Amino acid sequence: MSINYHKAIENEIEHIISRSYVPEDFAHAKSVKEWMLKFRPDAIWAIQLAAFAHDIERALPQRKVIRSKFSDYDDFKNAHALNSARVVQEILDKYPLSRRVKNKILNLIKNHELGQTKDSDLAILKDSDSLSFFEVNLLAYAERNDESEILSRMMWGYQRLSERARQIIKEFHYENERLNEFLQRIISSEEKSTLKRAE
Repeated sequence: MSINYHKAIENEIEHIISRSYVPEDFAHAKSVKEWMLKFRPDAIWAIQLAAFAHDIERALPQRKVIRSKFSDYDDFKNAHALNSARVVQEILDKYPLSRRVKNKILNLIKNHELGQTKDSDLAILKDSDSLSFFEVNLLAYAERNDESEILSRMMWGYQRLSERARQIIKEFHYENERLNEFLQRIISSEEKSTLKRAE
């Protein structure tokens, strides 16, 4: 397949995400790809594209999944992932990609929130996504939400991290001391739970 197709697809996706009305969306997309490459420097193009495009539906207000329409947060996150995959599929279908490459991209995006992590590529994508949330998104998220929602979202993000990623996040520090307090509370709570399960 011509590398020109790769670039054309990347440009189309970047055009959408870079114009998101959510200011941190584009930075998050780039950050997730960067984390992915830190964990897997030899990641193939399909994995890199999935990392960059995984949240694309959030940049499309007319198609975005609305949180308030879901009583269960996991249901919302799953709907978001499936919707992002639909948007990306519409873009990929314009190009002569192999079914294998297309399926790889779409499966990663569909499962990036709740999918089982037996797939090592998916496990790395989920870690990259969560680490980027804590690194890039959290400050803006905290400005838009109350403390109960912030703490809940931080807990949800932390619980999906692998042990390797949990060690990385211990080094994160925020200018907002309330966020530091929340993070330390979550880390301490989860470590205590792990010790209890091991007894």
